[in-house]
Amino acid sequence: MSRKLSKIVGLAVMTLAACMAAAAADDDRPLSPAQVALFGTDHLKEIRHPIVLDYTFRHRGGPEGEYVDKVSADIRAVRQDGRKDVWIDFLTGDRRVDFPPAIGFNGNPLLMYFLEHDVMEMRAVTGGSTLYFRNRIRAAFVDQAAMHRVEVTIDGATRQATEIELAPFRHDPNLARFPAFAEKTYRFILSDAVPGRIYQISTTLGAPDVAPDTFEEWMTYAGKHEEKH
Repeated sequence: MSRKLSKIVGLAVMTLAACMAAAAADDDRPLSPAQVALFGTDHLKEIRHPIVLDYTFRHRGGPEGEYVDKVSADIRAVRQDGRKDVWIDFLTGDRRVDFPPAIGFNGNPLLMYFLEHDVMEMRAVTGGSTLYFRNRIRAAFVDQAAMHRVEVTIDGATRQATEIELAPFRHDPNLARFPAFAEKTYRFILSDAVPGRIYQISTTLGAPDVAPDTFEEWMTYAGKHEEKH
């Protein structure tokens, strides 16, 4: 990715982060449980020394078809106040996105990076506005998200987790422009058994077959390791 495009991507991510953090600023309702769990929680609290969190990234559909890649969050610094400085490796080779580091974070920045990557892909396959897609997702966190308990398997053991689910485009007044996304569903699985708390983030479609202009993706926790810098 060029330096100019990298800067544009960086600004886009910061815009997304601001939108998510201010999701309730336009009304007087309290933050929803989903907003608190995803954007108001210190996901990195239990991480007390530098560590790298590894994720498997699986993609299906769209112009690129099917592929498996990887994502990692390299927590290089743990500050005295508990905040973390995190460097991101998001995909590899020609697919790599040069996201900027997340400096002084409490939440797991992979959440906003996954969402911004998703927004950029939706723009690429539909020609739609990134701002429009961001706003639809942001609004859905306020009053459309469902939360429930689930179980996941981590290192061969069954662990308790929380799943947050939302379909931002189901009641979209402009759905005629993006009909393939009608049942696009975002799922966020959080577990205390995973460093950084994010076990999996995924986007899936209601239809069994993926249309040419749609795609599904899964980013799943794969382990951790230490890295010398």
